Amino acid sequence: MNKNAPSGGVELGTVLHADAYMADRLRPRRTDPHYLILSDVLAEVRPFAASVQGKLFDYGSGGAPYRPLFTGIGEYVRADITPGPNVDRLLPANGLTEEPDARYDAVLSTQVLEHVSDPAAYLRECLRILKPGGRLLVTTHGMFEEHGCPYDFYRWTARGLEVAIAAAGLEVESSHKLVGGVRGSIQLHHYLIAALYAPEYPLWHRLLAVIRKIYGFTTIAPLNWFADRFAHHAVVPADHWSPIYVGVAVRARKPGVGRKED
Repeated sequence: MNKNAPSGGVELGTVLHADAYMADRLRPRRTDPHYLILSDVLAEVRPFAASVQGKLFDYGSGGAPYRPLFTGIGEYVRADITPGPNVDRLLPANGLTEEPDARYDAVLSTQVLEHVSDPAAYLRECLRILKPGGRLLVTTHGMFEEHGCPYDFYRWTARGLEVAIAAAGLEVESSHKLVGGVRGSIQLHHYLIAALYAPEYPLWHRLLAVIRKIYGFTTIAPLNWFADRFAHHAVVPADHWSPIYVGVAVRARKPGVGRKED
């Protein structure tokens, strides 16, 4: 999940390639305040990983935490603007790939698009490097805390992401809301507690820090357990009734004749 924006690289690259960071994406823990979004992105990536073959470009890969899921891929290329031990292609500052036209059967973009200063150019690049009939999965944020890494630019509705992807010339196959309903409400509650800061009032700031710590030790895991009783709110169609959702995901295909892998 690396970010398509300029960075000093060393510190960010260390974080994104750390074993704990990678493990959390494949085995989210209920004690983690990001457990629900991590779990539901994973639920969206798994079926895509099982359905694609050939050459895949992980566009903004970071440490490429989802690489183990893609067992049918012949070539898995990890590309990012920040260097790291798991990066095969170091992208230039503009974030474009310098890859040949129509080289890849699939492109994966997980939690990257919100960090891209020009999403339209990024999506056109996805189109360009895909073979005709090649497939794209994009996951990004609907309602989410600001998390510059180093920058954080955008949020989408499910329909808005569909429109952006279609405008780039791709054919939308499916569109989902992630972490909706009860799950979304609980995830946003975690963010609300985490945002209890008041540095301009030192006494209140210390008190709020105690509240955050108590909440972390006593409340996050039970609430996440309760949210898991609503597993059907994890990944829902874009036209689902839920007005609150933390993530969005769209699968798309480049127009033209290509391998049918569904």
